[in-house]
Amino acid sequence: MSYELPSNLPREIDDLEALIGKFRSGDLEAAALKARRVPFGCYEQRKDGAYMVRMRATGGDVTLAQLVQLAELAERYGSAFVHITTRQEFQIHDLALESIVPVMRALLSVGLSSRGGGGNTVRNIVVSPTAGIDVNEVFDPSPYAFALTTRLIAEPDSWNLPRKLKIAFSNSPADTAFAQFTDIGFIASLRNGERGFKVYVAGGFGAKSSVGHLLHEFIPAGQVYIVAEALKRFFDQHGNRKNRNTARLRFLWEQLGEERFLALYRAEFDAVAARPDAELRPVAIEESPPTIPLEPATVGGEAFERWKKRYARLQRQAGRYFVIVPVKLGNIASKDLEHLAAFASAFGDHALRASFGQNFQLRNIPETYLGNAYLAVKKIATLADAPLLLSNSVACTGADTCKLGICLPKGALIAIERVLRKSEADLDSIDDFRLNISGCPNSCGQHVIADLGFYGQARRNGQRMYPAYAIVAGARRADGQARLARPIDWISARDLPRFTSKLLALWTKKKAKFASFADYIDDEGRGDIQQIAGGYHDVPAFEENKNYYYDWSAEEAFTIAGRGAGECSAGLFDLIGIDLKAIEEQKKRLAAEISEAEKAAALYRIVLSASRMLLATRGIEASSDEAVFTRFLQHFIAAGLIAEEHRRPVELARAGETAKLAVNHVAVLKLAENVLLLYESMDNRLRFPS
Repeated sequence: MSYELPSNLPREIDDLEALIGKFRSGDLEAAALKARRVPFGCYEQRKDGAYMVRMRATGGDVTLAQLVQLAELAERYGSAFVHITTRQEFQIHDLALESIVPVMRALLSVGLSSRGGGGNTVRNIVVSPTAGIDVNEVFDPSPYAFALTTRLIAEPDSWNLPRKLKIAFSNSPADTAFAQFTDIGFIASLRNGERGFKVYVAGGFGAKSSVGHLLHEFIPAGQVYIVAEALKRFFDQHGNRKNRNTARLRFLWEQLGEERFLALYRAEFDAVAARPDAELRPVAIEESPPTIPLEPATVGGEAFERWKKRYARLQRQAGRYFVIVPVKLGNIASKDLEHLAAFASAFGDHALRASFGQNFQLRNIPETYLGNAYLAVKKIATLADAPLLLSNSVACTGADTCKLGICLPKGALIAIERVLRKSEADLDSIDDFRLNISGCPNSCGQHVIADLGFYGQARRNGQRMYPAYAIVAGARRADGQARLARPIDWISARDLPRFTSKLLALWTKKKAKFASFADYIDDEGRGDIQQIAGGYHDVPAFEENKNYYYDWSAEEAFTIAGRGAGECSAGLFDLIGIDLKAIEEQKKRLAAEISEAEKAAALYRIVLSASRMLLATRGIEASSDEAVFTRFLQHFIAAGLIAEEHRRPVELARAGETAKLAVNHVAVLKLAENVLLLYESMDNRLRFPS
């Protein structure tokens, strides 16, 4: 069961170890090491000298021995917890550079690999969390996901693609694996009794998320490898290696157009189909129910019955249940994971699977042992007594450890949980509600497929930055109905819990009128969100309430300093947009009949906005107007990004000689025009042309 490791993996880990040795001795540059360690799922965290390793687990499936090994490695080398990702993987955090290879070798010893945990590779293949036990599934696609993983990770071209390639398998038209929102998505289907898949292509999350396009209405199940390999080869040949921000399959669909895309794909499909090894043979899953070495626990009472309604679900296997084990923020302490694995061993070696909600599923439990499960879960899960909505809510790591993050969504979700626990709203009546928070637009928290989603952005009140979130809502996920959550409004991070509580309380009262939350958004919901959020748009000055300028769980005032260049840099475009808008507004003022003093003030504001708008691309904050002008002169004019001829209006503004700006009216507008041209030349990673 699950995937098989490629035979060359030990040698590749040896090669990585040699490179790390050369880096530590000063014989290898950091960028060269990064290019090799990231495809091994090893990322540098925000804290200097700390690394994270992410290991693949197809469909979230791992053996109990593998979980125990993960727990022991986290305890020995890392931060003493294991993190469950939103793509059914596992991460160990806070590793020293010298610990990376020992961790990888230890994972190898139990059949786990971090290869493909990052970089431009075939990433972890995800599967509906309830695959194999869902009463409504068409069939279990897990064997095909396991077999496809084994084949793809053994092929050299899976590790040097133009960009990452993600694959998903859903077990029913409910699309619980989000196959319509990934690069290659398979949805289980039957045609005249034959097993097969409906196939979607070129979907995906990110700063420019998109819903996938129907590629095949039906393929026989044995053709899964042909489709995946053909698309991988097509992507390898035609993906944009020059600009990684337009290198995903969804951008190829846009650039080539549907007709050209499909023609090139079909040529690759025919070539792969002609190979004698083209058919994918599924992995056999044979796991008979174990003899349970436990005495049924006698548990009763209101708390137990409430827990059963929230967390226990019938399987398609007669007399068996699965239980959702809530893992707060996806982080489970090493010792708790060992205890959970020890308990789960009574129900089979594959009794635990990771879900997209960053939780575990405990499977194959006879009803008489639900009391045992309840007692075991209560010992390790602080959310065991919470409504399911809170346990299924998702927040990515954000700026807490991610170098690309803007906000701290984990702290925000904790604050939301605290408020919602006190809410009088019937949260159990909306237990299928999806609440997702990302620290930036990159959607690691999957906000684009949420009922209610948020993504982090930086906003400004005067010269002060503060953390905020864009509000999106109303995603649809069923096969053939998929759509992304729609952008609606924004809210400060500080007001996020109150906003969420008010909206959910309102939804619990109105839900009887609508078939779904998406229908509500299309009708009354959008207006309700704007009305509630609008009541919080006036953010107090720092002197009035400094809490607005501190992110949740942060000990220091909000800053963008320390964040790295990367895909989610799009989060700062909102901040840039504020100054862009200000420049246009002041230009309109200049065109109107205003006094000379008003003209001077408008010109000053144009110089200020033009000087400030791109400072964020350099991770620079300025606490005063004078600091804005000084930093702009240093990092843009002296650096040659803006021509020297545009220096004078900036120096006049810095000196406070606003009256002289009127004489230099044309120079001010030229400055703004050139800053705008520089902005338009910038890529999605906030980099400028050489």
